[in-house]
Amino acid sequence: MKRTIKLALVLFGLIFAYSTSVHAQDFKVGAGLAFGSGVGYSGDLDNDLGLRVDGYYGITPEIRIGGDFTFYLPKSVEQTTFGGTTIETTSTVWELNLNGHYIFYDEDNLSIYGLGGINITGLSTESEGGGSSQSNSNSEAGLNLGGGLDYGMDFGTIFGEVKLGNLGGDADQFVIGAGVRFGL
Repeated sequence: MKRTIKLALVLFGLIFAYSTSVHAQDFKVGAGLAFGSGVGYSGDLDNDLGLRVDGYYGITPEIRIGGDFTFYLPKSVEQTTFGGTTIETTSTVWELNLNGHYIFYDEDNLSIYGLGGINITGLSTESEGGGSSQSNSNSEAGLNLGGGLDYGMDFGTIFGEVKLGNLGGDADQFVIGAGVRFGL
């Protein structure tokens, strides 16, 4: 899996380097919110709302590449053991996505695109109770598949996306995201 991620980063870099000499620069950065369903390994820990930042570069009028980072707000779950001890577990989840977009409709300030890419999801948990504490962290890679739309406004571009993230891993999830991007 590490070899696949390295290969993807090298390919994105080569495409980016080549495209800067053949296509006018179209770089946008943005921020927004994300709602993740089933975030957490095997869906055991559900972190719902996340904060997202992203940046995308247009290689051609139809193809763009970029990435986004989403940090899901920490969430706590309390459990009571058979002995009556209460254990509180707090989870923190983040995801890093490297995606490509293919724009198949672009008219009247509205663009509709499909997306695919690589996802790296990280999860850390802290459990406290019964006079002891424990922490754990893990990360894994998977694939993204989804789509979205952009609508150009006077101040920037608003966007919405739906995707299946971390396909092929234990942290797979359905994500809905929305926000605004600004051209640089």
